[in-house]
Amino acid sequence: MRSLARVGLRPSRDHKISFGVQLALVLLWMTYGLFLIFTEPENAANDRHFIHYVFLVLAFGYLLFILAQNTSVFGTQSYLEITPAYVVEKRGHFKKKIAIPLQDVLGISLNNALARFTMRDGTKCQVNLKLISSRKSQQIVKARILEVAEKHAIPVTDTSTSIRR
Repeated sequence: MRSLARVGLRPSRDHKISFGVQLALVLLWMTYGLFLIFTEPENAANDRHFIHYVFLVLAFGYLLFILAQNTSVFGTQSYLEITPAYVVEKRGHFKKKIAIPLQDVLGISLNNALARFTMRDGTKCQVNLKLISSRKSQQIVKARILEVAEKHAIPVTDTSTSIRR
């Protein structure tokens, strides 16, 4: 199905530790692991050298994990996509995709922070618009949501205010 809009989300906004702090920690761990490997004498009587390599491999694995979650090195993993029949939200490489079928939506409520979808079965789905990368992309998403709502004859309540800076 042809996409009307696909915008990237900022996945690091909802983590307890920011991306910069995670990156600094993993680089510190890798430096510490390399320091331990290169400073321990080769003729040591124990097998601690093996543990240092395991520590270094685990730190490198964690580096790959945080890069996959927070950057587009491995492709866009966190996005909001609006198609003529669905609104799809994907919040990261290791999280499931949420698809909201527009034929099951009774009403849409928009504001600056959220887009709430009221479904036929009484449930409510929401999309966090604060995770969208830029204000221009937020405006594109709101315009496309209004466009597909008009196509499906879905009533929209827009309580967003324009913020100028």
